[in-house]
Amino acid sequence: MLTNRLFVAGCAVAASTAAHAQTELSIYFDVSQAVAAPGDIVTYTIMAELLNPTGTVLATVADIGFNLSMSGDDLTIQNNDFSPAFDSDFFGPANDGVVSGDAIIGALGGNTLPPLNNAGGPDSSNPLTIYSFDVVVPANPAQASYRLEVFELVGQVTGAYTGVPFPIILTYQDAQGNPGDTSVSFQNSIFTEFQIIPAPSSGLALLGLGALAARRRR
Repeated sequence: MLTNRLFVAGCAVAASTAAHAQTELSIYFDVSQAVAAPGDIVTYTIMAELLNPTGTVLATVADIGFNLSMSGDDLTIQNNDFSPAFDSDFFGPANDGVVSGDAIIGALGGNTLPPLNNAGGPDSSNPLTIYSFDVVVPANPAQASYRLEVFELVGQVTGAYTGVPFPIILTYQDAQGNPGDTSVSFQNSIFTEFQIIPAPSSGLALLGLGALAARRRR
C-alpha cells in the first residue's frame, strides 16, 4: 500500500503575486488524450520544470524516486520507463519500477551529475521529460473516467545549477522524505483524467475532446 500519499486530483495551485517569485520545482502530467474508447491506449508523461531559477540549470531533476497509482484496477499499465537521460553510463539503466495492477511502485532514476555524468552530459532541459507510461483502457470499462490518483515522491529528489568546481545542488526532498531547500508544486492536476466513450469516432468524442482541450493550459 502506498503511504504518505499525495492526492494529485485534489491539488490546488495558487498564482504568486510576490515581487520576487520563489524558485520551485513544478511537476506536471501530460495526458495524450482527454477522451478514450475501450481498447484505446492513453499515454501519461511526467514532466518537471524549475520555475524562477537563480542560476544556470545543469539538471532540472538530477535524481528522483516515486510511486504512483491510477483510479481503476481494471486498467492495464505497460511500457513504463524513464526518459533516456535517467539511464546512466556509469550506474546502468534506471529502475523503471514494478507494475502492480493500476500502480507503479519503486521507480528510481538519476540524471547523473559530473563527474559521473553520461558522455553527453546531464540533460539540462527545462522543462525536462522524466518518465512515461501507457494505460490500456479495458474492453468493458468499470468507470466513466479514469485519472492519475496518487503520485508520491520517495526518498532524495534533487536538481542542480552549474557551479565551479562542483555543481550547486538543489534539494527538493531529502532521503527521509522531508521537504528540502527548494519547494515542489504539482501543476494542472485536473488534466490527469480522461473520459470514456462508447466508440472513438462518435460525435460525443469530438465534442468532449474539443471542450476539454479548450480548458487545457498545456
